[in-house]
Amino acid sequence: MLRAMKHQSFISRYLSQSFPQWSSRNQRQYFTVPQAWRKTLFDTRSLTAQLIAISDGDFSVQVLWQGWRKISPQEARLLNCTGNETFAWCRDVALQVKGKPRVYARTCMPKSTLTGNESQLKNLGNKPLGAYLFSHPNMKRGEMSAYRIARNDLSLSWARRSVFYLNHKPILVTEAFTQPLPYK
Repeated sequence: MLRAMKHQSFISRYLSQSFPQWSSRNQRQYFTVPQAWRKTLFDTRSLTAQLIAISDGDFSVQVLWQGWRKISPQEARLLNCTGNETFAWCRDVALQVKGKPRVYARTCMPKSTLTGNESQLKNLGNKPLGAYLFSHPNMKRGEMSAYRIARNDLSLSWARRSVFYLNHKPILVTEAFTQPLPYK
């Protein structure tokens, strides 16, 4: 079982809510996103299931970093955190298809989410969060937002984020893509 890691991952600068590109000014609507990216960014089905489908059985989750971190005011607002709830359990992962990262993702969960059955979310290890969320009957997904990412060393082009509600408890998920997913 993985525990909290001392230093944040190298992708934290791209997925952190404090990164300027996550401002509402940079948020893109469906019709302003290039057509090749629309389905990837606005598809509400399980991303994990989609990656597994294109992987020919070679899908994996690599945990890059996890632990408690101070969240930004924007993250706190999205997670409905109030008062002194300024820390969340965050997990940065690379979702790999055939050994190559296709998606980098960050999950943030306030302490109030990690109660009851949801306390096990801190112990996912290399298991995909999406498989857990989409198999849960009491999961709802909030509105999805898409963002353009500036040129970078990881070849990330576009990202999306949404808040999932598991038994009415919020989980903020940000996913950054290296390329659009193939659709038939």
